[in-house]
Amino acid sequence: MIHDVDRFLREHYPFSQLPDTALGALSFHIIVRYHPKGEIIFEEGSKPLEYLYLVRKGSVVLEAGGREVDILYEGDTFGYPSLLSGEPPTATAKALQDTILFLIPKAIFLRLVEKYEEFEFFFTKSLAQKLSATVNLVKTSRGGGSLERFLTLRLKDLKITPTPTLRGESSVLEASRLMKERNISCVFVDGEEKGIVTERDIIKRVVAEGRDPKRVKLREIMSSPVVHMDEESFLFEALVEMARRNIRRIGVSRGGELIGTLEDKDIIALESKNLLVLVKEIEKAEDVEDLRYVYSLLDDMVVDLFGEGLKVDYISRLISEINDKIMARAVFLTIRDIQMEPPVPFSVMVLGSEGRREQTLKTDQDNALIYEDTYPTLEIDIDAYFEKFSKRYAEILIAVGFPPCPGGVMVSNPEWRMGVSVWKKRLGEWFSKPEPENTLRLGIFFDFRNVFGSSELVEDLRDFVFSSLEGNDLFVAYMLLDAVRFKPPTGFFSRIFMKDREGLDVKKSGIFPIMQGVRALSLKGKIRETSTAGRIDRLTEKGLLPKDLSADLKEAYSYLQTLRLKTQIEKIREGKEPDNGIDPKKLSKLERDLLKDSLRIVEEFQDFIERRYTSVLPR
Repeated sequence: MIHDVDRFLREHYPFSQLPDTALGALSFHIIVRYHPKGEIIFEEGSKPLEYLYLVRKGSVVLEAGGREVDILYEGDTFGYPSLLSGEPPTATAKALQDTILFLIPKAIFLRLVEKYEEFEFFFTKSLAQKLSATVNLVKTSRGGGSLERFLTLRLKDLKITPTPTLRGESSVLEASRLMKERNISCVFVDGEEKGIVTERDIIKRVVAEGRDPKRVKLREIMSSPVVHMDEESFLFEALVEMARRNIRRIGVSRGGELIGTLEDKDIIALESKNLLVLVKEIEKAEDVEDLRYVYSLLDDMVVDLFGEGLKVDYISRLISEINDKIMARAVFLTIRDIQMEPPVPFSVMVLGSEGRREQTLKTDQDNALIYEDTYPTLEIDIDAYFEKFSKRYAEILIAVGFPPCPGGVMVSNPEWRMGVSVWKKRLGEWFSKPEPENTLRLGIFFDFRNVFGSSELVEDLRDFVFSSLEGNDLFVAYMLLDAVRFKPPTGFFSRIFMKDREGLDVKKSGIFPIMQGVRALSLKGKIRETSTAGRIDRLTEKGLLPKDLSADLKEAYSYLQTLRLKTQIEKIREGKEPDNGIDPKKLSKLERDLLKDSLRIVEEFQDFIERRYTSVLPR
């Protein structure tokens, strides 16, 4: 019997993490009990428990207030909250079928918690901490490791070029001599504002203009402020920032003080396959074939990065930056093809997951277009121009590899291509009628951000949205209703793991409720951030989300996205079409436990929404 106990413990986390001596001793102390189907193991509110319960065979249902809250199977533990707190159990445990349990005495359990850090972590840390610490285990093996090494380096791990600082009153000639002497390409400039002067600045703003380098002061030609990151930042974060701003170097700081610079050539020398190389290829693209080639690399990049353990939110940011660059270059190709410059300011906006910067594998186009239509009468028909522009733009994106949106949410659809005054009128119509169709449209639209063109037009439209919804809690409540519409039935969180159960749609059951609820609350809070994690942070700062719930919500969202991507990659490798379905039988115990915990957080978030915002609305 002891041999069976020892073997079983070695096969189930977190006992599998204990040393052999601890496992051997624990096996001698375990008590074995049998409970027939329907028998109560302990009751809610009864005296504090004296054992940790481990399911050896069978299954156990936990019920609180008459409501099923969990079903536990082989290898699952329960009862530990009462052991740790000394309080009565908060749920009733009942054998769902004939069940064998291993009982670990309280004193032994507490000794293990005190002595072994990982054992303590499993039973005592918050869901957010547990998810954050274990999400890296949910990855696929792809071999190699160069990308992991490359993307997990911190700036302090690299050779940062020490960069001297000169006064703003120093001459360009003095800076040039210093650069030559030290074989560097830039200097920092001190003054009322910190700045930077590069070799290119001197060539373009002094030499090319025939100015005297002895007389020109550094403050006259410097760029300010200096874009910089702390030396503790990841190289990946610096890459994204450099790509986003389209700059060749970035300052590195320590404790707020600039200490040097990191240049693109230093990074390229470190690793030739990186974001900056791809960005440069995009910027050089002269036709659709060039863009299609870069875009064709993205799926393999996602698979590689995920397989090497990079977090899904980092992958999403990287892919979104590349997509942004491709779509911006597609605008250039479009204007070249139709052979006419835009007559008025305009913006191509991205919506949905691209707007939230949560893109992973290829998804449909979700975009819109806004243009200035309040100019005095022009000779050209601007509506006709942007109709022509949008048709060609959509064709180019399809040719590159962005599939058309089945719902028609594309610039080529006049419903998503309008002048600013028409957009405001249309939004006003949506706000006046909180019907499901209108709340759905605004839900799609509200992730909008500028990917090319006038950011002023986009932010003016965002201001209009916020001002129009000022005090319109009814519309926001109806949007929040969409977030609880797909609430799983009672017992769902556990029964999805029964052997005869079909797969779980993780987007519908977990990802969408969080994303939609957070998006709707962001309208109420006038939050400009578009990413779900960023919105959760801002909502917490504004007091619209409880702090504890926010932490769990962010980690649950990240985990669900991670599990979704993992499953999609596995299906691609099997030659299947990737979707949002997850087969619970293919998950490890740790993955199943984290999924159950994450879905409980979804339910808690939905309960919060219903209590505070939607309880009075008709269903």
